[in-house]
Amino acid sequence: MGYKIVILGSTGGGVLSRVGAQPFMREATLEVVTDRPCGMLQVADRLGLAAVTLPADTGRAFSDALAQRYAGRDDIVFLSFYTRLLSGALLDQHRGRLFNCHPSILPSFKGMHGFEDTLASSSQFMGCSLHQIDAGMDSGPIVIQAALPIDRRLPVADNRHKVFLAQVYTAVQFCRWAHDGRLQVMADGECRIEGLRYAPSAVAPNLDPDFFAFTGLTNELGLN
Repeated sequence: MGYKIVILGSTGGGVLSRVGAQPFMREATLEVVTDRPCGMLQVADRLGLAAVTLPADTGRAFSDALAQRYAGRDDIVFLSFYTRLLSGALLDQHRGRLFNCHPSILPSFKGMHGFEDTLASSSQFMGCSLHQIDAGMDSGPIVIQAALPIDRRLPVADNRHKVFLAQVYTAVQFCRWAHDGRLQVMADGECRIEGLRYAPSAVAPNLDPDFFAFTGLTNELGLN
């Protein structure tokens, strides 16, 4: 039996527009939750996903509202695109079941500007990391990570779009694992994925062999 997914956000909903369009996401998603009016609400409405706003001016206030709303629910996981830190009782009540998709190869380039800080550095690689959320900033254990070379001949927007695609693939893969019952969160918060495979390539986000056939997404990154 898989988890239901609660998607958290406070952004325009670009990744959600691609992830939520997957047919299985209507069954997999419990609801989309924001702390303010934002593009994610319009995206959720267009995709037919339930959505709710829990007004909050701080990350702590939003965390407290989430803790109250989902108290006693151990059948859900949270996938966050939220731009503030989650904290307090929420982390205790849902230990190991909160996940964030960050646009850098952690543990490098934490924080709000992970992609921009990557590009400003001398790093030859960029990418994304889906990790468990703990009390620190982007410091929880990494579950999925994708890396690809930076092509500095390209406009910044083109490199950012590549990272966006990696985030989409990674988030869809995570949601499928959660929906299919392959994601297991142990009592101590450890995360395990049944049948996980890892095949190094130019981009290695731990995709299933049938990922593109199952999702219908185009392999725009040329993964092997």
